[in-house]
Amino acid sequence: MTDITLDNHGIRLAASVHGPLDGEPILFLHGLSLSRDTWQEIAGRLKDRYRIWTLDFRGHGHSDRAPDYDLAAYVSDAKTALAAIGRPAVIVGHSLGGCVAGVLAQSGDANVRAAFLEDPPWYLGQPGEWEKSAFPKLFSIARARQAAWQQTHAPLSAYLAFVADTPTPMGGIGRDHYGPRHLLSHASALQRQDGRCWADGNVAGAVLAAIPTEREFLCPVRIVQADPGCGAAFLRDHEARLAYGNPRADIVRYEGCGHSPHRAIAFEQRFAADLQAFLSGLLSR
Repeated sequence: MTDITLDNHGIRLAASVHGPLDGEPILFLHGLSLSRDTWQEIAGRLKDRYRIWTLDFRGHGHSDRAPDYDLAAYVSDAKTALAAIGRPAVIVGHSLGGCVAGVLAQSGDANVRAAFLEDPPWYLGQPGEWEKSAFPKLFSIARARQAAWQQTHAPLSAYLAFVADTPTPMGGIGRDHYGPRHLLSHASALQRQDGRCWADGNVAGAVLAAIPTEREFLCPVRIVQADPGCGAAFLRDHEARLAYGNPRADIVRYEGCGHSPHRAIAFEQRFAADLQAFLSGLLSR
């Protein structure tokens, strides 16, 4: 693995690169309050065959803080990575990263070969949708705790206890569903994140409302949908909305799974297998 720095008009973005130089490139994009090392296990499964790129969005991980945290800004970060890759890539995005990947899949950009979207909050920026999800409560708690701890320079252990012991929409607490490495990764990401990324509690209006949900995807897209009863961002009626404008997009639901299949102990292997099958299908075309 090699860590590199990309320049997005003066904003330094941290990225890592794994795998053979001639491997098919994959760009991984994380969700809000996470960072690029959330993909460590998935990258490890793919790095022998594929050229793996992982990126920290602005205000996250080891990337610079920035004046703007709207959707266009995050999309520009991903485009900076695509320009560095320099050839058509598959984009894999979780949550916020899934929305960015979806927007890029609509763009017709020659460097976007396909997109694999992990439970994207694709419609949560539309009126009344955000309130149907578990995120208003979860984000409110995380934002308040983070602000207090960053103000007092709390140790990493405070963040780690929070992500490990907080109840989840899947039932139980964080440590029941995520392993020690992923809990540490999330704790570290929360400690580093710029609190302004929460958009003063209005992520739906300030970020997600800008998603052009009516546009068609112009490349192959598969969506992994978490269980709406376990804290999903892609809700039950969202399937029909997406199918109306994108009949070729493929949606796979993970029953009993929360918002982060790639991190969950019970679903990580299935997620990796589904991603590998998607990638193999592209290579066979």
